[in-house]
Amino acid sequence: MLLTAMTLNFQYGGRSDTRGRPENRWPALVDIVKKVSPDLLFGQEAHGWMTDPRLQAEAEDSLGMLAKVAPSKSGAHTVIMYRPEVLEWKHWETKYGFEESRHGFGVAVFDITADPKVTVPLTAISAHLHPSSLLRAAMEADVLVERIYRYGGMGIIGGDINYQGIDDDDPDWEKAAPYFRAARCHRRSGPDVPWLGNTLVAQTLSDGDLYDVANLIATRLDDPEADRELFAPTGHHGGIRNDQFWITDNMRDAVLGYCRVPTGDAGDHDAVVTTYETTALHDVEYLEWA
Repeated sequence: MLLTAMTLNFQYGGRSDTRGRPENRWPALVDIVKKVSPDLLFGQEAHGWMTDPRLQAEAEDSLGMLAKVAPSKSGAHTVIMYRPEVLEWKHWETKYGFEESRHGFGVAVFDITADPKVTVPLTAISAHLHPSSLLRAAMEADVLVERIYRYGGMGIIGGDINYQGIDDDDPDWEKAAPYFRAARCHRRSGPDVPWLGNTLVAQTLSDGDLYDVANLIATRLDDPEADRELFAPTGHHGGIRNDQFWITDNMRDAVLGYCRVPTGDAGDHDAVVTTYETTALHDVEYLEWA
């Protein structure tokens, strides 16, 4: 069967602008998600979902999915949503996400019941890494690497990674806000030295034997024209590919597709969608470390 995963930053829950003024973009976000009809939705900035349960209930009802919301210190909660006819929820862990990250994360563990020949559970983490500090974001990435392997060793991290991929081109940093490039670039020896993007976060995930799905597809296609779309910016400000999917090694053969879904005025991030053929997961073995 084909398993579809989607990551989308809701931008203040889809219900306010950057200054906190009411701005109901949620129906437009719902339309975007429904057109994709993912089996797994990795959401970020689910503001209000823990203090007002009606927001979660509305999201579940409008999308036909169930949700697990992770607590966060910032209130910009991450969320995993899933289709119960495809995936059966087995475990939900949030303690490390709350303590070790600004925006929190939860570790969701599922059985792929729509394909019972997949015997290893699928671990899914919706990530929203620290936007203001490369070093703190890299430390959060280290925790993600640890937790994605905890429940059998087969998993997907999707979300607002906030930093460049290893092979991504640099944007025009001079056009970026000072705080944006200060967090995402190498330190300079003087004001006339050009800005250069720092890929420490992507290197951290890669060193954890995780694979950037965009890179996997690019390697297969070997097509510079396709690369322009694969590595296109997803954040509407700053010019980088904030939103990414990373998978464990044992899922690489299952990857079928990867695409960006424009959101227009509905949000400040485009969505990213990946697809997986679960028959390629039938022979994956359960991994366990002390």
